[in-house]
Amino acid sequence: MRPDARGLYDRALSRFGAHDYTAAIADLEAGYALEPRRDFLFAEAQAKRLGGDCGGAVGLYQRFLMTSPPAVQVNAAQIALGRCAQELANRPQMVVTLPAPIRPPPPPPKWWRDPWGLTLSAGAVVGIGVGIGYLAASFAARGDTNDAQSYAEYTRHWSDAGSRLDVAIGALAIGGALAATGVGRFVVVRRHAEASRLTLSVGPGTLGLGGDF
Repeated sequence: MRPDARGLYDRALSRFGAHDYTAAIADLEAGYALEPRRDFLFAEAQAKRLGGDCGGAVGLYQRFLMTSPPAVQVNAAQIALGRCAQELANRPQMVVTLPAPIRPPPPPPKWWRDPWGLTLSAGAVVGIGVGIGYLAASFAARGDTNDAQSYAEYTRHWSDAGSRLDVAIGALAIGGALAATGVGRFVVVRRHAEASRLTLSVGPGTLGLGGDF
C-alpha cells in the first residue's frame, strides 16, 4: 500500500478505539480514492456498522466479498452481514404523532419510494446476486474435478467448490433475510400511508369519517 494511503488507513483504525466512526469513515474513503484496495471497503463497512448505519454497511460488505478475499476474511464479512441483517430485522418502527393541521396535509410519500425499503431491497438484490454467482462458480469448480490430471488438482478443485458453496449459502441467506425485511418495511409504510388519508369531522349532532378508499 502506498505511504499516503497507508497513513489514512492507520489513522482510521486508530479512531476506532475512540469510537469516532464518522472521522474513520472519512479517512477510509479518502484512502480508497488514493488506492482502491479491499482493506478500505471492509474497514469502512465495519465503521458504518459500529456507527449504527447497517443499511450503508451491507453494500460495502458485498463489494468486499466480490473481490474474492481469503476464506478467513469471507467468514468475518459473513458474520458481520448476519449481524446487520438481524439488527435491521429487529429495528422497531418509529411512529410519530402530529397535531391536527390547520391546512390539509400534503399527500404522504409513495410507499415504494421509502428509503429504508429501497436500501433493504438493494441489499437483497446484491446478496442474492452474489449468492447465485458463487453457486454457479461452485458447480463450475465441481465440474473441473472431472478433468483433473492429478489427485492434488482434484482436491484443489473440490476445495474451491466447497468454499464457493459456503459463500453462496451465506449470501443467499442474507439476501433472503434482507428481502423479507424490505417487504415487511414496504407493507408497514403502505399501511401507515393509507391510515394517514383518513379524516374525522365533527359537527353539531354529526360525526363523519372520510378519506380515500
